[in-house]
Amino acid sequence: MLLSWQKDGADYKELFAQAIEKEKNAKVREVLGNALGIESDTVKSSDGSKVVSRGEMVKNLHKGNRKRSLLWAYETPFSAVHMAAGEVAEEEYLQAILLCYTSADGCGVSKNAQFLAEVLRADEFAVYVNELFDKWLAAGAESKKRWVLYAAVIHGGSDIITKLERQIKEWPQASRGAIACEAVKALSLSPLPQALLIVDGIARKFKFKQVRAAAGAALEFAASELGITREELADRIVPDLGFDEKMERRFDYGARAFLVTITPALEIEVFEAKEAPEKGMQVRGKKLKNLPAPGAKDDAEIAKAAYEEFKQLKKQMKATITSQRARLEMALSTSREWSVSAWEQLFVKNPLMHQFAMGLIWGIYKKGKLVQSFRYMEDGSFNTADEDEYELPENGKIGLVHPVELTREEKETWEGQLEDYEITQPFEQLKRSVYTVTEEEKEARKLMRFNGRTLNDLSLSSRLTGLGWYRGSVQDGGGFYTYYREDAELGLGVELYFSGSYVGGSNEEITVYDARFYRAGTVRRGSYVYDEADEDKAYLMKDIPVRYFSEVVWQITKATM
Repeated sequence: MLLSWQKDGADYKELFAQAIEKEKNAKVREVLGNALGIESDTVKSSDGSKVVSRGEMVKNLHKGNRKRSLLWAYETPFSAVHMAAGEVAEEEYLQAILLCYTSADGCGVSKNAQFLAEVLRADEFAVYVNELFDKWLAAGAESKKRWVLYAAVIHGGSDIITKLERQIKEWPQASRGAIACEAVKALSLSPLPQALLIVDGIARKFKFKQVRAAAGAALEFAASELGITREELADRIVPDLGFDEKMERRFDYGARAFLVTITPALEIEVFEAKEAPEKGMQVRGKKLKNLPAPGAKDDAEIAKAAYEEFKQLKKQMKATITSQRARLEMALSTSREWSVSAWEQLFVKNPLMHQFAMGLIWGIYKKGKLVQSFRYMEDGSFNTADEDEYELPENGKIGLVHPVELTREEKETWEGQLEDYEITQPFEQLKRSVYTVTEEEKEARKLMRFNGRTLNDLSLSSRLTGLGWYRGSVQDGGGFYTYYREDAELGLGVELYFSGSYVGGSNEEITVYDARFYRAGTVRRGSYVYDEADEDKAYLMKDIPVRYFSEVVWQITKATM
C-alpha cells in the first residue's frame, strides 16, 4: 500500500522517515524502512524470533559486564572511528563489535558484527582492528584470544593479510603451529580474494605439514560448500585486479587520468589517458615509467585514493602472479585438465590469466594422451606449431603440454615460434629437463640413479621442502631418514632415502641412497613410526606415468646437485 501511494505521485518518503524515527516498535520500523527503501537500523535476532535495532544489540552484547574480557586491549588508546554519517563512534559501540567475536563460537564470520560495522567508516575501522591485532601480538598472541584473528581478518582490509602471511611463516618456527593453523582458517574467511590465494599457496607448498593441512582443509570445506572441487575453487578465486577485457585499468586523478596495462611478460605498464575521437572513449597516450604521485592541479582526495589503489594493485599483482605461477607449474606436473568452457572462462576472460595463457603451450587430450598442441595468440585466435590456424573442439580436454610428450622436432618448432614472437614463458615449460625410465630401471622398485650423491643436510632440506616435499618419520634419537611427497590427484607418492639427519638439521654432509614410488596414503608416518615403501608397497618403475616420473626425477636432480 505504501509503495502504491508513491506511484500515485505523492512523495510521502519524508513523512514516513519521520514516523520511523518516532516509532518504538522495531518490527514496524523495519517494515517502513524496507517499503520505502530507507536503510534499516534493525536485524533479526539469531533465532529469528524478533527484530533488534543496532542500539538494542549493543546493549545486549554489553550485558553481564562482558567488556571485562576486552580490558587488556584498552590499556592503550585506539585510533578514532567515525560513523558513515560523520559523528565519532562511541567506544561502547566498537566494543560491541569485538564482543561478537569473543564467545566460544566466535571463530568465524559474525553476522551481528557485520551488521554493526555497516554504519562505520570501513577504512577507519580497518585501522582499529589492525591495532587490536598488533596489541594481541605484542602481548604474546595468547591462544585463548584467537578470536582476534577472525575480527581482524574480516574487518581489517588488506593490511592484515600481509601481517598474517608473515606470522603464519614465523609461528611454526617458534613451535606455535596450532596458532598458525588457526590463522590460516581465519585468512580463508577474508572478504578479499588475495587472502584465499595465499591460503591456496600454503596448501600447495609450505614447509610445515600441519599448517599446509589446515590450509587444505579450509579450501576443501569452502569447495564442498559450493559443490565444486578444490581446483575449481582455485580457478574461481583468481582476481581480475580491476582490469577490463582490453587488459586495462583506469586511474582517475580528477583533471587527468592514466591507463595501466598488463604485458605478456606479466609486468605493469602505465600510459597517460587521452581522449579519442569517439565521444567518451580514452586511449593510451605517452608511456610513463610509473604512475606519478598526485600533483597540485589534481583533485587531492580523488588522486590520493587512486594512488593508494595503484600501490595496492602492485602488491596484489605480485602475490597473484607468484600464486598462479606455482599453481600452473603444479598443473603441469600433475597432468591437470580443463574442459574447453572452463579453460576459456579462466584463461580467456580473466585478464591476468590471459597473459599467462599466451606464454604457454597447451594441448588437447583424449584419455590422458596428447592429441594436438596449440598456442593462444594475442588476438584471441589459436595456432599450431606450424602456425596453422586451429579451432578448439567443443568437448575436448585442455592441459599444459609437457616436453616429455613432444618429439625433438616439435619441441624445437615451438621454441622457434616463441622466440619469433619474443615470448618469455612464465615458468620453465619447453626448456624443462626430461627424464625417462631406462631399460635397466623398468623392473626395479628402487630408483638408484642418485645413489652416492653427497651434500649438506640443510641444503637438501631447504631445496626439497621448497619443492613441496616433507620430512619423513622421526625415529630413534630424533633422527629421520626420508623425505617424501604425495600427489593425491594422481594417487601417487615418492619417498627419498638418505643417510639421515636430525630435526632442525645438523649442518653436516649426508649421502643420498634411492627413491621409491608408491600408492599415496599407504605409508604410515609419525613419531617413532618405522613404515616405509618396501617391496610390497613400492611400484615398478615401468608402471609410473612418464610425466610424473620425469617431474620427480627433475625435482630430485635439482635438490641433489
